[in-house]
Amino acid sequence: MNFPDLHNHLYGSISADTLYEIGKRNPNPRWNLFTDLHKKIYGKEIRTESFFRDYKDIEDFRNLYFFNKPAPFIEFQSKFNLIIALSKFDEEEIRYVAKEIVSAHAKQGINFAEYRIMYPPSATKEVYFSKTIAAIDGIYQGEISVNKAIQARLVVSLHRDGDYFQQYQWLKELMNQNELVKNYLVGVDFCYIEEGFPPREKKEFFKKILEDNQEYPETALSILYHVGESFSDKTPKSAVRWVGESAIWGAHRLGHCISLGINPESFANKIIQEKVSERIDQIEFEIKYYEKLKSLGATTDYSKLQKELELLKQKNSEDKISFSIDKRYIDEIYTMQEFTMFLIKEESNSTIECCPTSNLLIGMLSEIKNHPIRRFQNNNLRITISSDDPGIFDTNIKKEYELAATAGLSLDELEEIKKLSSTYTSEKLSGRK
Repeated sequence: MNFPDLHNHLYGSISADTLYEIGKRNPNPRWNLFTDLHKKIYGKEIRTESFFRDYKDIEDFRNLYFFNKPAPFIEFQSKFNLIIALSKFDEEEIRYVAKEIVSAHAKQGINFAEYRIMYPPSATKEVYFSKTIAAIDGIYQGEISVNKAIQARLVVSLHRDGDYFQQYQWLKELMNQNELVKNYLVGVDFCYIEEGFPPREKKEFFKKILEDNQEYPETALSILYHVGESFSDKTPKSAVRWVGESAIWGAHRLGHCISLGINPESFANKIIQEKVSERIDQIEFEIKYYEKLKSLGATTDYSKLQKELELLKQKNSEDKISFSIDKRYIDEIYTMQEFTMFLIKEESNSTIECCPTSNLLIGMLSEIKNHPIRRFQNNNLRITISSDDPGIFDTNIKKEYELAATAGLSLDELEEIKKLSSTYTSEKLSGRK
């Protein structure tokens, strides 16, 4: 079958059965990480003292673990928190998990995969070193266990509000010290909640990585960036702009990008707020690209944008502005999307990572036919199809391709995406030698 899977979180790939056994072997689960959020969302107490008796029927545990209905990102996070609570996340376990998942995915027909791992916000240099080595050792053992039927690589996810410059330097140092890490660590990623963290905060960081990639191609790392997946803190137009900015500032692959291609009609009659600072960024973007936007469809009049910008610069940047999504605004969202797709295609080398099940549920699409992958394909964007967190979503890469077909892609198109995905790997996009 030979499926590539370029967007896959290592611990999010743990099956329900394996997670249950990992939890039973853990003498000190970090229960509150799961139970507090679970109670907040569902209003239900979890009895930790009898947890493994209450959920001894694996079907009950699966129902607790699986995320299988459209819901906000925070509900997905509560499921991931069950993984965090039950796992030790020590080097021995990381090595075991990596080996098991690589082996299992090879048997599912995946021939190339990139796995993402994230460390706690307080993780030290020593933790970055030891756990990265453990993950890569497990990945390597997994490859060997299936006679190299799969080629697997590691990406480290950094915290959006963390000391990512320092953590990046630690990873580069480790690559120069350890040959296996040098060969298997291929990128850095930003994931988790994106609200409140505009891409402009990472512009200089992206620049640093791209410069290093040019100077030290043997240890080049790709930039992977979750964006346009969850955007409750801003208008749809700003959410589209975030995707475009991430691309033109250097992200090699963009995770999800629902805002870029979702049907604007889905926002009809809603009232949405964003900060003055966000609105200023959006106006400046629309002024900069005004002529091209106007050529593609509806956009706000140039003089009106200028006047609004002058007024907003006199206001508190943290104040909120409300927008009513009427027919005119919907048309402007569509124009913004079309232009940004043009911008990504013409002025970047970015690839969009579509994860159909994840996008359907976290993106809260009404049905898979509304997935933007058809629109991305129509605009000749670079696309890859991935499984994201197949353990939590109870999915696999074959199901993801089947969902993409349901979303409107032909078998020939899917075969072409599968084929081209081999050119979108982190090593190739980053220019590694």
